[in-house]
Amino acid sequence: MTEETPNIYNTNNSNVEAYVNIGTSKNENIIPFFLPIKVYFELIKTKQTFLLVYTGVLTYLISSWKDFSLFTLSWLIIALFFSISGSTLLNMYIDQDIDKIMERTKNRALASGKIAEETVVGHGIVFTISGIMSAVVFLNALTGLVILLGAFFDVIIYSYWLKRRTRFSILFGGIAGALPAIAGRTAAINKIDSLAIMFGVFILAWIPMHILTLALIPKNLEGYQLAGVPMWPVVKGKDRTIIVITLSSIISAIITILISLSLKVNIVIHILACLTALFFIFLSIKNLIRPSEKTTWLIFKLASMFMVMAFLLWLLGIIF
Repeated sequence: MTEETPNIYNTNNSNVEAYVNIGTSKNENIIPFFLPIKVYFELIKTKQTFLLVYTGVLTYLISSWKDFSLFTLSWLIIALFFSISGSTLLNMYIDQDIDKIMERTKNRALASGKIAEETVVGHGIVFTISGIMSAVVFLNALTGLVILLGAFFDVIIYSYWLKRRTRFSILFGGIAGALPAIAGRTAAINKIDSLAIMFGVFILAWIPMHILTLALIPKNLEGYQLAGVPMWPVVKGKDRTIIVITLSSIISAIITILISLSLKVNIVIHILACLTALFFIFLSIKNLIRPSEKTTWLIFKLASMFMVMAFLLWLLGIIF
């Protein structure tokens, strides 16, 4: 399944300097393997990384509230943070040619030449392996395997293989995004059960609502077109993309309700979870009937809040 798009994949750069300037002075050079904290947090897409860690942490707490372990919780946070941030660094390396073309991403540290390629790749590999090994040693082998699969789907399947080939790549990126939540569940119970699958499916269903609304913003859409990335609106147009976003919202809402029922949360929490889900269905259907850039942007801005609220409500439902 391959989309007709230009092959612009070329991340090799023979002109990488051994020393790079990241400051205001031309004399402020750094050695290639030194990664300043400010640049590091820019490269790992801090909000995205913390949201994924959040889903894993909340899933763990939901799964083990009555007898959760601070030791397990701490190592889960460490394992998820390092593996997710490491994978993101590797994605930055793979996507740097795309980032140089798109207005939204052209000033990223790697795309703008503020940091050396080998610095990003080196840290990415070390952090990813550190996260996986932390899970295996201090949590359990199953959680380590889940985190390994998350990194594999994110870096190899999504970024390296499918992102430049098919609009369906976001589904495989969604699998990567779902696995931290499943890791939180396995850290608590050391098995994958129906609830773990539902947490994963919820995030997988949520991904198109989040990614495709961002892709529909005109300057981003133009950037994907220039870069030859077969995102859904590039290949199938705006109307088809809005249909996918609407379906994403509906499926996410259904899974939200099913998880609330499975957790047997109290009626107040259940109603709040349902209202939150229905609000996003309303926004998506409104945008389907009367598309507007304003509503599309609103859905994108609130999508992460929907994710945060859903997991928080489920936890509150367990506690109270």
